Amino acid sequence: MWEIELIPDDAILYYRVHKGFVVEGQLIPGAFKERGEGKNRGMSTDWNKYSTVEEARSRSKNAKDNGIVSFIVGEARNIKDIVVEHAPQPDNQAHSHIKGIPQKKPMKTRIRRQLLDACTWEVKPG
Repeated sequence: MWEIELIPDDAILYYRVHKGFVVEGQLIPGAFKERGEGKNRGMSTDWNKYSTVEEARSRSKNAKDNGIVSFIVGEARNIKDIVVEHAPQPDNQAHSHIKGIPQKKPMKTRIRRQLLDACTWEVKPG
């Protein structure tokens, strides 16, 4: 297993976005959601120290149906209650989580909008 490292604030995380979350050419806040259970729950991302945009995109079942947005870690951490953690997997040293998206509205919607404002397109789906 890979060592868990502290991700610095100037690092970049890559997040896959399915084309279904792009409406009329615009990314929608619903794209940002945590998956998994317990300590493994989070929004799965890839840390740029160990991954490229292309590698992050290729981890999806159908790369062409997915795009990649990026987050500067410090900007994500500046969102109230958001935590960024390195969570390597046996086959992916870059795997990391963005955690802290509330389960209930209206806080969930507010945090998702802040994540939308904080991200930048790297590669659009298609």
